Amino acid sequence: MPLLSLLALEMEDYEADLSVIDVYDIASEIGKEFEKIIDSHGVEAITSLMPKVINALEHLEVLATKNERENTVVQELKSKIVKLESEKIEKAEDRQRFERELEQIEDHWREETQDLLSMVTHLQEENKKLINSLAAKEDSSSDGPSQPLSPEVDICVMQRLRTLVDKLREQLRAKDKELASKSAEIENLRGQHDRLTSLSMELRRKHRLSQVQIRGLIDDRADVIAQVQDHQRELTCLRAHLGITQKENEDLAQQPVVSNQRTGYDAEDPNRPRFTTAELKEILHERNELKARVSDLEDELEIYCPKPAESMQSSTEDDTPVQGPLPYEPDDAPWKKKQQSGIRKFFRKVFSETNVTFLGNSPKRSLSSLSKMALSGNTNLEATL
Repeated sequence: MPLLSLLALEMEDYEADLSVIDVYDIASEIGKEFEKIIDSHGVEAITSLMPKVINALEHLEVLATKNERENTVVQELKSKIVKLESEKIEKAEDRQRFERELEQIEDHWREETQDLLSMVTHLQEENKKLINSLAAKEDSSSDGPSQPLSPEVDICVMQRLRTLVDKLREQLRAKDKELASKSAEIENLRGQHDRLTSLSMELRRKHRLSQVQIRGLIDDRADVIAQVQDHQRELTCLRAHLGITQKENEDLAQQPVVSNQRTGYDAEDPNRPRFTTAELKEILHERNELKARVSDLEDELEIYCPKPAESMQSSTEDDTPVQGPLPYEPDDAPWKKKQQSGIRKFFRKVFSETNVTFLGNSPKRSLSSLSKMALSGNTNLEATL
């Protein structure tokens, strides 16, 4: 059929389009290429290019989801069209079969009427012959008493007609039984059709649920990929530090013993001086700066965190009217954040270690992580001193 061929061609065109999984694979490949560019040329090389790429990938993701929805709708419409065409073909076949049966019945009736007409004409001819013979007998024997006609011919005709009527009644009963069986088969087919439609609807619902699960797995996959890349970066940094420390240890091991004689200190003495005066001043200056930074971060943390006394007072005074201005809400409050797309989350997790501002807002570290870093640096300086 031309309609089915056109639908098949359209479905092939739909299947050739991208899906959400393909979009995320493309995003991962682009992220790897951006990492290579950052490693070779620095962050400034992709600062202006990254927002455009992310916007394009977001639009592509939206179009892919829309394409999947349209594909499901097209599949449903195609199944409906196929079902309607099959029903149309079945109805046409039933109509043709019914017309053939009617034609057969009409032919049978015509044959029977022809037989009856021929029988009637034959009986009429016999009746005429009998009448003529009776008239001749009456003419020949006009003196004798007149004899009445014998009803044997009429009885034979009636018997034949009764047998024909009985046959026709039996045929009508057989046709009624056949029609009842056909109607029962039609009802069974309708029940099967209803069951198949309910089963197809259940399968479509399961397909939609599986698509939702696949999208969730895609998001989890993006998170896992970002975490793996973070661990790989940390591992490379640790290897670099390990190489530096090994090189320093080798240099210290290769130093001659004359340096000990010049300084007048034993190299194995744990209480020997390890820094010069300039280095010690620089370390103390960095320590003071870190302490000031930690105090500033603690003050900022106290501003954002609610006090327990104020929370208790607010819980006990719920019925009192509100007076004074409302407290200031920070811009990075969780209820003010908009829901981000999967592509933006993926790139944010991939480039979370860099101070790049091409994702809309710069990925800043939390206050707790900064304070922990500052305190760890302070303890390390005190240990070295």
